Amino acid sequence: MNIETASQAPGRLALDLEALLAPRSIAIVGASSNPEGYSSRSLTNLLRTGYSGSIYPVNPRHTELAGLPCYPSVGHVGQPVDAAILLVRGELVADAVRDCVAAGVKVITVCSAGFAEDGEEGQARQEQLVDLARTGGSRLLGPNCIGAFDVVENVVGCPTLNITEVFTPGNIAIVSQSGGMAVNLFNRAQGRGIGIRGVVSVGNEADINVADLIDALADDEHTKVVALFVEELRDVPAFSAAVAKAHRAGKPVVALKAGRSEAGARSSLTHTGALAGSHAVFGDVMEQLGVLEVDSVDTLIDSADLLSRVEPPASNRLLIVSPSGGECSHAADRATELGLRVPPLSARSIDALSADMRFGTPGNPLDLTGQVVGNAGYLADVLSELERDPEFDMVLYAIPTWGPHDAQRLLPGFIAAARSSTKPTVISAWTAANLTEHAESVLADGDAGHFGSVDAALTALSNLARWSRLRAAAAKAPPERLAGPALPRPGELPELPTEHQSKAFLRRQGLPVSREVLLADAAGAAGVAAEIGFPLVAKQLCAGVVHKSDLGLVRVGLRDEAELDQAVRDFAQIMAVRCLKPEGLLLAELHRGTEVIVGGIRDPRFGPLLMIGAGGVLAELLDDVVFRLCPLTREEAESALDGLAVGLLLRGHRGTGYDRDALVEIIVGFSELFAASDWLAQADLNPVIVADTPTGGAVIVDAALVLTPPTKE
Repeated sequence: MNIETASQAPGRLALDLEALLAPRSIAIVGASSNPEGYSSRSLTNLLRTGYSGSIYPVNPRHTELAGLPCYPSVGHVGQPVDAAILLVRGELVADAVRDCVAAGVKVITVCSAGFAEDGEEGQARQEQLVDLARTGGSRLLGPNCIGAFDVVENVVGCPTLNITEVFTPGNIAIVSQSGGMAVNLFNRAQGRGIGIRGVVSVGNEADINVADLIDALADDEHTKVVALFVEELRDVPAFSAAVAKAHRAGKPVVALKAGRSEAGARSSLTHTGALAGSHAVFGDVMEQLGVLEVDSVDTLIDSADLLSRVEPPASNRLLIVSPSGGECSHAADRATELGLRVPPLSARSIDALSADMRFGTPGNPLDLTGQVVGNAGYLADVLSELERDPEFDMVLYAIPTWGPHDAQRLLPGFIAAARSSTKPTVISAWTAANLTEHAESVLADGDAGHFGSVDAALTALSNLARWSRLRAAAAKAPPERLAGPALPRPGELPELPTEHQSKAFLRRQGLPVSREVLLADAAGAAGVAAEIGFPLVAKQLCAGVVHKSDLGLVRVGLRDEAELDQAVRDFAQIMAVRCLKPEGLLLAELHRGTEVIVGGIRDPRFGPLLMIGAGGVLAELLDDVVFRLCPLTREEAESALDGLAVGLLLRGHRGTGYDRDALVEIIVGFSELFAASDWLAQADLNPVIVADTPTGGAVIVDAALVLTPPTKE
């Protein structure tokens, strides 16, 4: 029975994962007798891999194909059909879908191209397919995809011959928006003996999308990890809900995104907009949702494999053990660069190891020296002692390029220790042609997590530690990210409000804003300054100018009336040279502390986003910003700050304390405001000054709001 799931819109049918991956009967529409042709490949794959279900070739020009009866249409089969694979020309697809729906096919895979990827007309044809499928209660995969195949149940009906012929089943599910990359990931994993549960190429995602698959795989008994290759996310709320469901099921989602280089700043009126590069946003949002993002195909495979084998560690404390001192040093350097900690051994371990260690001094990294070569018993004793050390939570055994002799004598000891360890433990063993093949065979047969280089092993371990942190944060995330009641567009705000107008609006919404007075001109400035008190800040507002400091229209720390008069004269000269129209002189109280930027932007895919980072004039100079979906919880605001240098600074150092709690209140409050104000296109609170005392507060001393132009009737 089809039911709605958490990631689906009301009225949308749930995905029947069995019908998609392991159908009991399959119709191949457009099956061909040409052994070299594309349309013959699904039938070829099913027959060569020994599919045990019913196969129904469909082609009105044949009565028999590959020894099987061939039917003029799916409706003529006369038996229940779980799934259909469409391999016909684009103009024939709609009729084929209509025929499948009438026959009660549960899942229709459209491999044909020529739809949304071909522009508006193709998009219209694609929407027609979805309407046809949903009318009859069918789900549609594609179009423009290679479909799905199941390794566990041996159902390989995809129309590509570029897949390995020896399958290793496992518990990693691959979901890809690219058919070619789906095959690449599968072949790469299988070639290294990494088991795969199944592969789904979603193509254009006309109906079945990435979120549907994560949602369904969260309930799948054969899946432990979901590995994604994505180019863009088309339904972020559904994706977020599906990932949350996977987290609740204890199943990591690991993602590799294409288009990482597309990070150029967009044209923008605010610092936040200029910093919102597409990949920066993607990576930060994945972090918030608890998706482990990686940066290469091999890292995706390695990390998914390790996550499928071991439980995440309690911390990122790593023990490194090697019979090579140089490798110990190299591994420690790389581990530190990847954010792993390499703490000293416990005093107990040092004492125990020192008794039998003839060369060197025991430590972490632990150089076993040449003493271990030819002495498997000594190795076993050392590894057993280290297993009891409480000072670390992960282990790397870094092995040099061993030939058959040393591999045969010593690798079994490392493998046994890795498999019996209660902590995540992996082996790196450098490969070299015509030397290490025996070692590689021993490691593969030992079924322990092993990698062909120290870098690969440490990258996987660092991602394992990241997943542990992401899982803990995801457990505190809200089940749904809901904005409060929509805030009406204030009638008094123009599309580009002045700083004073922007801050007045924020003040009315309950956010802390610096005390200030706006003067029409310099007349009366001395009296107002005396009331505010020196030192103070003077700003010249001008029509159309957002970044006043870039033009020299801001003076900070004016100490007396003489300095104020000089600032006013300087402002007048700048405006005259640049032909600027004055909109008032702003005098404000001076606040001292650490500068932070809090901004908002509306992303076409992710919706309202909050940006947090180092503020003031350094906002675009320092790579110290993070983006988050709005609205944020307090826990999410704290976590976002922990990922920033400025956030760690605000935790205090060398006896200095900051009112970080007050900043968190501003972040959470503004995220709720921005999420509820769909008429706000962009916003900068820059800087927010955080006092350098634990109870000194935080205050918004400058703000720029950009409103969305009102829709014309």
